[in-house]
Amino acid sequence: MRILLVDDDEVLMDTLANHLIHQRYAVDIATGGESAQGYLDMFSYDLVVLDLNLPDGSGIEFCKAFRGNGYEQPILMLSATNTPAHKVKALDAGADDYVVKPFDLDELGARIRALLRREQVGLPTVLQLGGINLDPSTCETNYNGEPVHLTPKEFALLELFLRRPNRVYSLDAIIDDLWAFENPPSEDAVRTHIKGLRQKLSMVGAPKNLIKTVYGLGYRLNVSEVPEPVTPRSTTTVAVEQAWKKYQGVMQERVEVLERAAIAIEQGTLGRELYQTSQMTAHKLVGALGSFGFPMGSTLAQRLEKLLQITPSTDIPAAQFHQLVQQLRHEINETSVEDATETVTAGAPLLLVISPDGKLVEQLSLAATQQSLQVRQANTLIHAQRLLQQIKPQIVICDLLASTQTNESSDQLPDQLLKDISSFTKQFRGPFLLLLPTLPTAVRLQLVQKGASQLLDRTSPPHQLITEALEVMRSTTTAAKIVIVDDDPQILKLLQVSLTPWNFDVTPLTNGKQLWDTLATVNPDALVLDVTMPEMSGFEICQLLRADPRWRNLPIVFLTVHEAETTRGRAFRFGADDFINKSVATSELAVRILNQINRP
Repeated sequence: MRILLVDDDEVLMDTLANHLIHQRYAVDIATGGESAQGYLDMFSYDLVVLDLNLPDGSGIEFCKAFRGNGYEQPILMLSATNTPAHKVKALDAGADDYVVKPFDLDELGARIRALLRREQVGLPTVLQLGGINLDPSTCETNYNGEPVHLTPKEFALLELFLRRPNRVYSLDAIIDDLWAFENPPSEDAVRTHIKGLRQKLSMVGAPKNLIKTVYGLGYRLNVSEVPEPVTPRSTTTVAVEQAWKKYQGVMQERVEVLERAAIAIEQGTLGRELYQTSQMTAHKLVGALGSFGFPMGSTLAQRLEKLLQITPSTDIPAAQFHQLVQQLRHEINETSVEDATETVTAGAPLLLVISPDGKLVEQLSLAATQQSLQVRQANTLIHAQRLLQQIKPQIVICDLLASTQTNESSDQLPDQLLKDISSFTKQFRGPFLLLLPTLPTAVRLQLVQKGASQLLDRTSPPHQLITEALEVMRSTTTAAKIVIVDDDPQILKLLQVSLTPWNFDVTPLTNGKQLWDTLATVNPDALVLDVTMPEMSGFEICQLLRADPRWRNLPIVFLTVHEAETTRGRAFRFGADDFINKSVATSELAVRILNQINRP
């Protein structure tokens, strides 16, 4: 749960914040009423602790303003004044409780819990659903009686899902609920926490998909008591699932090779052929598992690859090698198609929807998912402008009336709204689409002059709005031709799937010797090279291209599992324009390629 503290007493607020954080609340601090309103515009808070005397005004007046602006959750007022008149004013202004300074931290914590309980009437002290038992008071969790040992964030995630089991939580919503504004994690970090929670629940017998991925929207519980949501499946989702199911078998075969090597090492019978095959197998697993978004599996394979580089092979530590192979087998068996799909869809083009209308955003998200888009939400233009410091959307849809409370019948837009639109479009240079009702021609012209790329009918079906948005996005870019050279066909397939939504025309090659004829035929806008290939290394290909007048300016991006600075240095010395690790390829490659193609 998320709490906002509003007081300019830094020492008191830091002390209270630390006390609440230890009780698993996410806490933000505002030093005045105006900044508090900004936080409330950006985030959803379960409770506000508001001081009576603030540097920019009266807490009572700000309490009235918060209520007038639609904040309906509990407000607890703090004051050094202990008079009935002040208490009455505070409660009449909309406060739910009134606490006098100095106060006992434990007592204040109890009052906060009491206020939050009012919002959750009927919820039992111990949360139970589908075999899960979670006790917030003792921080203990079990599944069908079997204890589950969770980290604090994993516990908070599970509690979040259990308190509202019918709700789908986006990554933004999870971050807003469980982390403070000053220290938000990356989306990949949240996915890692969710994966860890899934694995720990699975280890005690829970279904692997107990925490369900709802593509394009987020996560929710998936137990028998909760009806399964009907969600659309994009072509990318289907393609990733097919690739994963096919490649999971290939990975199993590769692990079998390493298992044979482990037995041979223990028996002292590791022959040259199996030794070389095992080296190549481990190397391919490093890149493939990294590309599919399984860093632990990639790390295990990398350790095995390093052990296989020990010479003579009789010096390879047999017990350590065998243990790593067993851990790798377990990791592959525990991975799921949901995890693989999340990794690829995390690299899809990003649509930012500006609207506080949750139903509209959900409908647009479902339609966008079918078109292989990610979706993020901002409630207002100001919130969206702040988000641009963290994310880089490819297209923005703004629900103008809902996000600004503009009067639909007005013949003239407020000056501040026009300034906000102008400020936003100066910061965001991509397609900016506005959802509008019927407005006078002069008003529509004003919006176009302030930077709107397209004016769309707000009453149109969501799928039509997304289709029109995609047409605008694609009309502003030319389909880029990309050649990718990698000797692992599974990685090539995954990269093709992840790049398709970006309007790229991808030519995959498994053999560097095929490149020269392909370059002449395709005339690509960019080239992606692996470093290690059997016939000719990526470095050698890059050297030859930079010595050829026809291709000396072709953008070249290296894609590899090698992270050493010496490898990176060699890549740039031989003429590389960028260098990407395969573990982040599917989420970053498209943007990094576009950066090279569009550079001055």
